[in-house]
Amino acid sequence: MMRSLLLFFGLALLAACTDVTGDKAQRLDFVGSTRFTASNRTTTVPGDTLASRVYAEVNPDDPSQLLTRLRITVRYTPRRDPFLYPTPVSSINRDLIDKNPDGGFIYLDTLLNKSPATSKNLLFTSVFGVRTTTGSERWEYELLSADTVVQASRAFRISMRRPDSLNTYHDYTLKLVAPANRPGARRFLHLKAGLALPAYSVLNTAPSRPASQYALQKLTDLIVLPDGLTLVAPDASVSGTFKLDDQRWPLANRRATRIYPTTETATSFAGLLTDATIQSAFSRAEVAGTATRGQLIGPVQAGQVYAFRTDEATPRYGVMLVVSVPVSTSTTTTTGLQLQVRMAKQAQ
Repeated sequence: MMRSLLLFFGLALLAACTDVTGDKAQRLDFVGSTRFTASNRTTTVPGDTLASRVYAEVNPDDPSQLLTRLRITVRYTPRRDPFLYPTPVSSINRDLIDKNPDGGFIYLDTLLNKSPATSKNLLFTSVFGVRTTTGSERWEYELLSADTVVQASRAFRISMRRPDSLNTYHDYTLKLVAPANRPGARRFLHLKAGLALPAYSVLNTAPSRPASQYALQKLTDLIVLPDGLTLVAPDASVSGTFKLDDQRWPLANRRATRIYPTTETATSFAGLLTDATIQSAFSRAEVAGTATRGQLIGPVQAGQVYAFRTDEATPRYGVMLVVSVPVSTSTTTTTGLQLQVRMAKQAQ
């Protein structure tokens, strides 16, 4: 049945063949269709939502072989976070940008079912958001053996082109999947870079969690609750509404993001373009909003504007406009939460 499915969709092969190791090679291929990304592409939509599907199988000539582990890594060039270009632009120091600690991360690292009946092949779909800054990102999918030897790997590159990279502020729109309680729903937000991560990247339920998950927890500024309308800071603990398990998400990894409703409108939001005006909007909102200590907002409504401060060595300030909220019919939720985010850029 799996082979028939592949013939139906068609395999979109990259220019390079699948990399394999040893005589007992496993196979890993992208499934190509109008929906799934299977080769290099360029986009001009910051934070655009894309999807990929991979099919994996063991060597049919070796009945003892099983699929053991799947890892997905994304690497950003240059850094995924926005930065303020110097004046003149020609004086930019590329080493400060290209050689950076935030160049990439492990998006997924999971052990596969060890049952012989279910570990012969795999069909996996991943929905992800592309970067919000100009540059490229390389997505690499790997099958690993029990001793972490790469058995097969495939990759594609996504390039983002923005005509406004010299602006002193960074903005983008997050289009989140609804409903947000699905395991693959992207609801863990890293605001500075404009990334929305799925639960399996940040909060795996497996007894043994890879260190990569803890790294992504430290990047998470806000969490969208399963209702798709409420956002909370990772350090919040709201009785009956939200509580993180201390083992799955250690206290040391929880960012103390603060976010408050403002009196701004969609019209005045358009004028918040500098670090001074954005910080001022946050300061006014912080004074007025003390009910939840800035740890929770929602349920949000379209047209509302919020101001936030991220928890970093040098705090970053931003504003957020709710563009639209999930629209439900009698049978399904048709659209997810959309948030327009704006933050002032910082010099390198």
